Amino acid sequence: MEWVDLEVKERKALGKEACKKLRRKNEIPGVLYGGNERNMPLVLDPSVLRKALEKGGGENVIIQLKVRHDGEEMARTVMVKGIQYHPTRGDYLHVDFLQISMEKEIRVKVPITLYGESPGVKLKGGILEHVLREVEVECLPAAIPDSMTADISALDIGDSIHVADLKATEGVKILEGPEMVVALVVAPEKEEEAVPVEAAPPQPEVVSRKEGKEEKGKEEKE
Repeated sequence: MEWVDLEVKERKALGKEACKKLRRKNEIPGVLYGGNERNMPLVLDPSVLRKALEKGGGENVIIQLKVRHDGEEMARTVMVKGIQYHPTRGDYLHVDFLQISMEKEIRVKVPITLYGESPGVKLKGGILEHVLREVEVECLPAAIPDSMTADISALDIGDSIHVADLKATEGVKILEGPEMVVALVVAPEKEEEAVPVEAAPPQPEVVSRKEGKEEKGKEEKE
């Protein structure tokens, strides 16, 4: 697990209006939780946060948070606890950090990556369904895997992979139920044959009583 550095500042102004002003200045609010200290409001540059997460491979990265506090800089080892995004643009709106100890186990979600080529898909036209895309694990921060992998190269139509089939590295405990389905291959949907529509029998021409009288009158005049 790679470490990254991230510089932030303590935030003095609190409340919704103060947060809106920060975002207009291209800054975002945040909060540092955990440890034996009080929760600390923060302000940071969203582009710096994005670079840190990309460098570390996602939100499970371990961050050395450098906080500018009362003119001095203090360092805290943290992980991202949660990020709020703008509903349409996807911009960062708020970020929470959790102070951690490298000596204590924590629980995090780890993505599941599928690899290999299923014969049920390649040779028989089956459909691969990736049902479970992440799994919760418990381990020391330094042992957090980038992902859990599952080999689908033996999956035929009707076969599946379960959590019990995932291979965890030493020191990593998977917390999800072993019977949970990770991925499976299902048979392709059969196209329904079009049923020919029979031509409806010709309907007898209906002549109204009035039209019948008019036709009869014409015949008599002729």
